[in-house]
Amino acid sequence: MKFVLEAMAVRKVHFIEYFPIMFKTVHHLTHAAVLLAFVLPLQGNTTWAQSELWIMRGTWNTFPDSVPALRLESDSIWTGRNAAISRPADIPSSITVHNTDSLDHLCTLIADASESTLIPAGSSAIIEMPALPLGVHRLGLVDTIGDRLGAVSMVQAGLTELTADEADLFYWNLGDWNTESIWQIDAGDYTGEGESYMPNQFTINEQSYPATTEDPNGAIEVQLGDTCWIAIANHGLMDHVLHFHGFHVLIETSTHHPERIGWSKDTVPIKRGEGMTLRLIANLPGTYPVHNHNLIAVTNAGFYPGGMITHINVQP
Repeated sequence: MKFVLEAMAVRKVHFIEYFPIMFKTVHHLTHAAVLLAFVLPLQGNTTWAQSELWIMRGTWNTFPDSVPALRLESDSIWTGRNAAISRPADIPSSITVHNTDSLDHLCTLIADASESTLIPAGSSAIIEMPALPLGVHRLGLVDTIGDRLGAVSMVQAGLTELTADEADLFYWNLGDWNTESIWQIDAGDYTGEGESYMPNQFTINEQSYPATTEDPNGAIEVQLGDTCWIAIANHGLMDHVLHFHGFHVLIETSTHHPERIGWSKDTVPIKRGEGMTLRLIANLPGTYPVHNHNLIAVTNAGFYPGGMITHINVQP
């Protein structure tokens, strides 16, 4: 900028001759400032958008059951929903977890060889997360009570940045539950680990149909021609297969089946513990169901329809 002003003074020419030079100079300065604003927060003491989680105990109400539950909430207020955490891809990060429960819990990034951190009742701990590749990962409690009562979150690595300008991002935390065993585990007298697992409740974001269609994070609402991404984590104890009516979706990432990346499918199997991202192009107007292909998983304790059903609503 100093160079431009000095040149104008020496030559004594009209300002407009130098306007393109000044514009280019300001453009480069602005570009540099934006670049620094992006890079500097990734160094040193970073403050993340979701920097804290709360282990919360409450009652989970899902027709026709009402059972004790644990959740990793985004605030110290019980909502019954596990938080979704966003982090840049390929950058180490951390999160502070506050244990408001009366029991000690073990928390970890749920992956092979991850070490768990003990969080005593009424205390807090920092959970360190390694650089995560683009996609969906899982962070949760791994002690028996914490795990089976449902305290587990989705970690979306790089998805917020990827979809910021061109696409909407939705997410589905898949869960399956045996409500009788939840009561037994919470009471400390569960002895059925060797028995066959028979879930009777099936959920998306800790909700079952028809509540799933009112969930702004899970029910897909887009305009004709839009592209959206769907982040999926299977937190249940069984595999799930999701069927899309009206659309094929592109598998973008998978923690368990990287060989399937690039596949275009209308029926997508998601293994127990798997994280996956899908891309959907809304090229047909109308409302279309998405549901689990296992018939028992579209019921609420045997009542049909229920469970893992949501919808894609494409406005013309």
